[in-house]
Amino acid sequence: MSMLSDNPVSDFEADENPKPTAQEVDDFHQNSDVDSRAESLHHTLGPNPNQASPGDHTHDGGDSSFILSEETISGVRGDDTWAVSVNAILVRLGATDNSTAP
Repeated sequence: MSMLSDNPVSDFEADENPKPTAQEVDDFHQNSDVDSRAESLHHTLGPNPNQASPGDHTHDGGDSSFILSEETISGVRGDDTWAVSVNAILVRLGATDNSTAP
């Protein structure tokens, strides 16, 4: 008997909408589009673009990508030009720049 069959507001009669068997559910999951695209209904955990990140990911390049992997610091270490580059990266990542010019 379907779970919906016991629903008093349902239009289904008993056994009119039976639950799938365990094997049918397994077959659907084995043929699902896991991780094939961002819109997939199922995702595994991992660092790839179409995977979901685990709750304890660390952005260390192992279980997820490095947090600054797409950023490049420029400038010269002997003066403050590199700091301008670092500041711009941090602002792009969401930091608020309340610094003042020297």
